[in-house]
Amino acid sequence: MSKELRKYPRREIHLEVELGFPSGEKKTVRTLDVSHGGVFLIVDKLRRPIIGEVVEVKIINDTPNAETLFPSNDAVVVRQEENGIGLAFIELDFDNDV
Repeated sequence: MSKELRKYPRREIHLEVELGFPSGEKKTVRTLDVSHGGVFLIVDKLRRPIIGEVVEVKIINDTPNAETLFPSNDAVVVRQEENGIGLAFIELDFDNDV
């Protein structure tokens, strides 16, 4: 049995989200699971962002407490799998810039 190395626990939750690419293209996809640190999106193989690419994810349907599910709309692709992509949220904190 392998040790869990994740910083945040995942919750299986299925939400409809808008995935925005740097080119301006937008695609509607679904989540498989969400944690405070990231989200896994079910994405077809025809057009998916590459590892390291920064994308925007926004919850489409009215979900109570959506801001607690997605602490940021900006995310970076950190994992590619057969059925989708893993994203890590990018939390920007401009108050602490020096």
